[in-house]
Amino acid sequence: MNNNDQRGTFLFEYGTYIVYLVFLMGLFLNGTVVALHFISGRWLFGIWAIFSIILLPKAVLGLICLLGRESTVSMNLSFIIMKIFPSTIQKYRYAFGNQVLKGFIGEMIWLVVSLIPIIVFLSQN
Repeated sequence: MNNNDQRGTFLFEYGTYIVYLVFLMGLFLNGTVVALHFISGRWLFGIWAIFSIILLPKAVLGLICLLGRESTVSMNLSFIIMKIFPSTIQKYRYAFGNQVLKGFIGEMIWLVVSLIPIIVFLSQN
């Protein structure tokens, strides 16, 4: 499949918007978790939630880059995403075979790690 065939795919059309949406949702949810844990004096969990604000969109972008490798990299990613996550985009530009599997497992681990503060918060309330 060449780039012309992939331009109509969902990832090519909406990949950047998905990353923005995940960032805003993570900012809202993890921001709430951060505020409540800092107020209650649980600093370590609050700091973890702060890092999760950036880890969550990074993991989603990595998964998008793995799922639609050439189309995602050639799509019109915004300047902000290119500046914040340049290594993620370059890392999966031409991933093949075992590298794709390792990358997928790695990004899934980052996704789970970044969602733990939200899951724990929601399960407690």
